[in-house]
Amino acid sequence: MKIVCVGAGSIGLLVTAKLARTGADIALVAHSAEQADALNGGGLILSESGEETVCDVPALSFEELETAQALPDRNGDDGGGADWVLLTVKQKHLTERLLQAVSRLAGEKGRVLCFQNGIGHVERLAAHMPPDAIYLAVTTEGAKRLSGNRVAHTGEGITRIGPALDAGNSSFSPQNAEFAQKMLENALQEAGFRTFLSNQMREVVWNKLLLNAVINPLTALLRIRNGELPETNIRRGLMRGLLDEGIAVANAAGIATRGDLWEQLLDLCARTAANSSSMLQDLSGGRMTEIDWINGAILENASRLQLSLPLHETIYRLVKAAEPSGTPEEHP
Repeated sequence: MKIVCVGAGSIGLLVTAKLARTGADIALVAHSAEQADALNGGGLILSESGEETVCDVPALSFEELETAQALPDRNGDDGGGADWVLLTVKQKHLTERLLQAVSRLAGEKGRVLCFQNGIGHVERLAAHMPPDAIYLAVTTEGAKRLSGNRVAHTGEGITRIGPALDAGNSSFSPQNAEFAQKMLENALQEAGFRTFLSNQMREVVWNKLLLNAVINPLTALLRIRNGELPETNIRRGLMRGLLDEGIAVANAAGIATRGDLWEQLLDLCARTAANSSSMLQDLSGGRMTEIDWINGAILENASRLQLSLPLHETIYRLVKAAEPSGTPEEHP
């Protein structure tokens, strides 16, 4: 089974390193030629449980990917197309050029597993490849990129994968689809990830979206770590208000939500207490955030359903106002 990971951030490096350590046939697509050179020259270094492992992973830059006819395997031979493409870049980096390249990598028989936060990327990817070849992943694994070719595994979690479409809508052979998913599940489990297959990924993605839509923007605006968020009654009130608005949208759209989401939210803050959310890191670094695909996506669904979300609207506009100039216009 040939696997290609597109995206060399924290999750991309972690998944690639742990798969490579088991001997999996995996290649990595990095953002820049400099990062690809570092990976090819010094290997991909995984820091886990106080030990470091150097993994041999063939890497190339996105620019090289656009002109490559095929990706090399671990032995340097022509490896052909990919059975699975792991798409681990952030939503804001999903350009049309990248989506086209991912489609070419998958070809007619390959499948794409999307690790993005938020929603909206499936529809964009489906414009370039069969929708039933698109799969979703939701993971709670902790990872921190230490350098271009070094990553730390900072916390164990659970990974759920499954088709982006509801079961029964696929034009692929059910047997082939089940076999492909099982092969990937086995590979991820062998690599040390607690992995489960699901046919309700839309609900899984939405339930994670509702939690992200609370923690990410509030920690970014308040400039605090995740564990500090529930420490005051005012902050808890903001958390509860955002969560309730999001649940109302999901339920109106016919999406089942967990009855214990509030408890999950508090538990997530506790388990990631020392973490800085990705949105806080983006604002601190003067970068565009993923607010458009998190709270912005919830607002788009609310508008379609004719629901008013005053708290989400305010939080969204505050984050957009804090982003550096030159980023896309605010949500209408």
